[in-house]
Amino acid sequence: MGQEISYSNRYWMKVIGAFFFASLPILTIQVFHSSIYFESKIPPYLVFHNIAESFSIIVSMSIFGVGWFTYPQSKDRHTLFLGTAFLGIALIDMMHMLGYSGMPDLFTPNSPNKSTQFWIIVRLFSAISFLTSAFVPNENGLFKQKGLMLFVPILVSTFTFIAVTYFTELLPVTFSPEIGLTFFKRVSEFVIIFVLILALIAYWFRIPKFGWENTKYYIYAFIFCILSELVFAVYTTVFDIYNVLGHIYKIISFFLIYRGVFISSINRPYWKILETNEILSRSLGEKENLIREIYHRSNNTLQVIGSLIVLQSEAYPESPEIRTIVYRLQDRIQAISLVHRLLYSGKDLSSVPIKQYITELSNYALRTNDNSSCQLSIQTEIEDRKLLFDVVIPIGLILSELLNNSIKFAFPKASSGNISIHFYEDQGGRFHLTYSDDGVGMEKEYNFKSCSSLGIQLVQGIAESQLSGNIRFKTGPNFQCEIDFPNNIYKKRV
Repeated sequence: MGQEISYSNRYWMKVIGAFFFASLPILTIQVFHSSIYFESKIPPYLVFHNIAESFSIIVSMSIFGVGWFTYPQSKDRHTLFLGTAFLGIALIDMMHMLGYSGMPDLFTPNSPNKSTQFWIIVRLFSAISFLTSAFVPNENGLFKQKGLMLFVPILVSTFTFIAVTYFTELLPVTFSPEIGLTFFKRVSEFVIIFVLILALIAYWFRIPKFGWENTKYYIYAFIFCILSELVFAVYTTVFDIYNVLGHIYKIISFFLIYRGVFISSINRPYWKILETNEILSRSLGEKENLIREIYHRSNNTLQVIGSLIVLQSEAYPESPEIRTIVYRLQDRIQAISLVHRLLYSGKDLSSVPIKQYITELSNYALRTNDNSSCQLSIQTEIEDRKLLFDVVIPIGLILSELLNNSIKFAFPKASSGNISIHFYEDQGGRFHLTYSDDGVGMEKEYNFKSCSSLGIQLVQGIAESQLSGNIRFKTGPNFQCEIDFPNNIYKKRV
């Protein structure tokens, strides 16, 4: 409770400070009235007046454009209401500018009374619109009858144009050449000031719900509007310094309202998008770290499993069959573990550089299956690209089996041997993996389909079931295995 009071006091201090700052020009004129006060000649004043009113009209139309055209995305009924209200303000302000004394006649003769009548109507319409907008929520879903909001200001501006232009004698006189500003005009200004004070108070009560940052520009704008109406209530001619200051106050207030509308309908939604993006980025970062940790732990788990299998095999030192099985299991585990290690260390959590993978797998096979009687060399020709780990693991298991067979059986009496691995993608969207060696090869009558070799069975099963590919073997000297499979059997999931 105490914190809310302190915030309220802080906001009051800002409002009082803004009011004091905005009042300084009026106080200065009052103090140094004899030396500062002036009445401008008509031609230069008309230039200033047209520039000031044109700026106000442009800002008003900008507020309408922002509020109206951003509504389908922002769903902000408050800015939509203000935007349509400012369309009416812009139209009547244009009538006031074109009906000013010294300008070409607007259908009927222009006069100070005519332009002032436009002025009183537009200022009263503005004040009532500001007060009403204080009770319109910022966000309340899509408003299907937004055309109704557009109809009201157009109707008011049309009625104002007809009444002031053609039935001005039926309206109260606001300016008389004999007495200047009439009593009705001065009272009207104070009525407008009273409505603006109510609007300021109403917006003050919006702060707890919508925040100071979303409300302050409107409160500051109403302060300048109040002071603008105050100086317009006391000027003696339409060309004096008070009239000039009133238009400057009006420009500032309209700019502040535009700033508030722009923040509500454009800046704030983008801030929300950026905030959402930051949340999503943090969430994605956390998920990436989690997936990397899973890959890391999977790699460690596979290594532990391999070590446990080796420890278990030591209980059968006299069984070469068990030792062979253990070594082959370790090779297959390493083929899978290497994929997880590359995924963990890389930036891509779903793809593995196939060239690096095959190179490291081949080097591992040479190290762990050393044949001291034969010097082996592996040549690779592999496209430098990334493949999904769903594809890389089957390729690794296939190559692990083929490398093991070549190292163990292809060069029984040779002093050296060559192994070649080629991998590429053809223009038809199929991958080709070709493995060959220049060893003894296979008997010409060897039937790969009905063979009893577990390694060959694994190669065929993985190629046909997991890769949906075609596999071909070459019999006779110089063993060769060629596999082709589609490039779209798996989809990226991470």
